[in-house]
Amino acid sequence: MSGPDLASAAPERNATVADFFEPRAADVDAGHADVRDGIAFLAGHGLAAGGIENASALITTVARSDMASAFSAWAHRMVIGYLSLAPDRSPFRALLPDLRSGKVIGATAMAGGTARYLTGAPIPVTYTWTDDGLVLDGRIPWASNLIPPFVGVTAAADRDDPDRVVVVAFTDRTPGLAVAPYPDLVALGATGSSSIVLSRATVPSDAVIADALEPFVERILPPFLLLQSAFCRGLASRSLDEAADHLNVLGEILRQDVDRRRTAAERAGRQLDRLARRVDRLERSGRAERLDGLAIPLRDLLRLRLRWAHLAGEAVRLELAAVGGRGYLRSAATARRLREAAFLPIQAPTEVQLRWTLSRSA
Repeated sequence: MSGPDLASAAPERNATVADFFEPRAADVDAGHADVRDGIAFLAGHGLAAGGIENASALITTVARSDMASAFSAWAHRMVIGYLSLAPDRSPFRALLPDLRSGKVIGATAMAGGTARYLTGAPIPVTYTWTDDGLVLDGRIPWASNLIPPFVGVTAAADRDDPDRVVVVAFTDRTPGLAVAPYPDLVALGATGSSSIVLSRATVPSDAVIADALEPFVERILPPFLLLQSAFCRGLASRSLDEAADHLNVLGEILRQDVDRRRTAAERAGRQLDRLARRVDRLERSGRAERLDGLAIPLRDLLRLRLRWAHLAGEAVRLELAAVGGRGYLRSAATARRLREAAFLPIQAPTEVQLRWTLSRSA
């Protein structure tokens, strides 16, 4: 679908997406449903067919029903974006059709790279050059969608010169790569999230999709942060709707709180849509080489992402207050949204990283 077609079909598509994900949410939360099925479904409904505005709307819709699936879709969509920036000679570009169709899942492992860009934190993966390509060593503490067959992207620092950082792709078949046993996570158990251990893992030289970290991160940060904001937006909007629907005579005391959060969400939603359209326009014009070229201040992106995470947490709290004790039953959708919202402060970039970076740029 093209941009205009996607826009005109949005209401019908949103209903179709909700009909698919709403009945699955409890099973995904319990780890009884496979997020790959959701990604394959979204592939047929335009996840990679349009720009960031389209992907944002789609991920928002999914998150209203199931934020874990929306998070997984975000990770998958980002890997498509990463590999689209790879050099033409890279064999990993040949995986794009299978990623776009959902046959292969995308595992973003760029938390270390974004942390390095934002805070100067050390990269946990190192590389050395050999005649066979790059040899990678280290541990990626967290990555998601580690469900074979997958393709992932991460940052790695030169073992002898940590300031030289490249961005490299890998697959579940990369020799020397091991996925740690999946931990028992709150709300995200179905997302294939775990750590990756790299022990002399060898990738070919053309697995390097960017030979410098900074320009690569500047290019991917706008969609990275905007699409994260999108799944926060979906969770927040659903919880605010649920809170409003459960205001009884006593609960009316919460009306002003709900209305204030809804007004704030509408304002943040307009900003998200505006920035997504700007990214898309500049991508189409070929002027999206760097964050500076996008004319989108990094501070605005970080503040929006932090605001949406806070709004989601506040909205879920209001939903619980309005629904009452039955919302605290483990089987309740309200309780599931509480678990989903609990993840947001530690989603990379974490709340600590966001606030630290914003404090330095004040």
